[in-house]
Amino acid sequence: MTSPHFAWLPPEINSALMFAGPGSGPLIAAATAWGELAEELLASIASLGSVTSELTSGAWLGPSAAAMMAVATQYLAWLSTAAAQAEQAAAQAMAIATAFEAALAATVQPAVVAANRGLMQLLAATNWFGQNAPALMDVEAAYEQMSALDVAAMAGYHFDASAAVAQLAPWQQVLRNLGIDIGKNGQINLGFGNTGSGNIGNNNIGNNNIGSGNTGTGNIGSGNTGSGNLGLGNLGDGNIGFGNTGSGNIGFGITGDHQMGFGGFNSGSGNIGFGNSGTGNVGLFNSGSGNIGIGNSGSLNSGIGTSGTINAGLGSAGSLNTSFWNAGMQNAALGSAAGSEAALVSSAGYATGGMSTAALSSGILASALGSTGGLQHGLANVLNSGLTNTPVAAPASAPVGGLDSGNPNPGSGSAAAGSGANPGLRSPGTSYPSFVNSGSNDSGLRNTAVREPSTPGSGIPKSNFYPSPDRESAYASPRIGQPVGSE
Repeated sequence: MTSPHFAWLPPEINSALMFAGPGSGPLIAAATAWGELAEELLASIASLGSVTSELTSGAWLGPSAAAMMAVATQYLAWLSTAAAQAEQAAAQAMAIATAFEAALAATVQPAVVAANRGLMQLLAATNWFGQNAPALMDVEAAYEQMSALDVAAMAGYHFDASAAVAQLAPWQQVLRNLGIDIGKNGQINLGFGNTGSGNIGNNNIGNNNIGSGNTGTGNIGSGNTGSGNLGLGNLGDGNIGFGNTGSGNIGFGITGDHQMGFGGFNSGSGNIGFGNSGTGNVGLFNSGSGNIGIGNSGSLNSGIGTSGTINAGLGSAGSLNTSFWNAGMQNAALGSAAGSEAALVSSAGYATGGMSTAALSSGILASALGSTGGLQHGLANVLNSGLTNTPVAAPASAPVGGLDSGNPNPGSGSAAAGSGANPGLRSPGTSYPSFVNSGSNDSGLRNTAVREPSTPGSGIPKSNFYPSPDRESAYASPRIGQPVGSE
């Protein structure tokens, strides 16, 4: 109010204006609100300062921590300035309220002024012979005194209010201090030193950033460079956390793209876990792409220590293996080395037994092709060494019996090749239906038609349990003595 007009106003108007207004209540409420705001800002300063000090004292070190601390320090300074301004505004509002209360107390009551004017009219109306002249002079003098009191009260109030208002910044400066910048360095920025549009905070460059020191678009936090970052000191796009470098990372100090965790633990893109390198791995120490587990290398493996493609298990190498220590393709058992094996420790293809080394083996310890038994060296044998043998432990090719060496021998213990259908035990001839035959076409037990040895007992295999010199005397004696030996 540069030209006070209250000095030319009658006391009726000055008194009415002073008593007709809202009073000092709004000023006191404003002072209280500014004081509470100052307290909140001071509490925020203490809390943020404590958090940043704890982070930089040991929990978070490095360039990202330094960048965060620089931005946080700037933000703390802004909070301190805002708190001081809030405290000053509270004090000024309270000073104006105090000045108003003093002026109101010094102002003449409107009712007193109205009574004076009423008495003046009455005395004037009844002053027929001038008898009321002294009374009229006294009433007028009282009125002049009321006017002087109101002017003095208003003058004091104007002086005190002007002094308090002079300490307040102009409205344009208040807008700048509050960070409301319209049309200067962009459009509708709220903060200090923002360049762009829609920024809220301090020293943001770009659009729609919330925080301090952000560069880019849509960042929330402080010191972010890029777009869509949430946190502090991120470099890239779409990062969530602190000090990340890349895009789509969630965590702290990560370098790469689409990773989750803590910096220095993973390298590559889209890895989750510890010590992974490659793309899209989940687990520990994986390398390659799309692996899940521990120590896998290759692509789309799940398990431990697998290498190749789409293996599931432990230590497999190849493709499409689903068990342990397989090498090849489509193995589903343990230790298979070829393809399409369902056996244990098989090294051929299509083996379904254990420790098979040939193809199409379904037995145990089979080493031939198409074997269905165990301990075989032939094809489709069961403990036989021949071709298409089905008994156990035949040493030749394709006998059908046990301990046969012929082809095809259905008996046991045949020693000749090409002797077919011998059902006996140890028939060295051909077509013997019995066992231990040494001739041809014999059907008895131990026939001696052909190839019967001249020495008795020489055709029986030696067990070497009793040495020959110890039992030579048994041949000359007619009685039964020691076991008969043969040379």
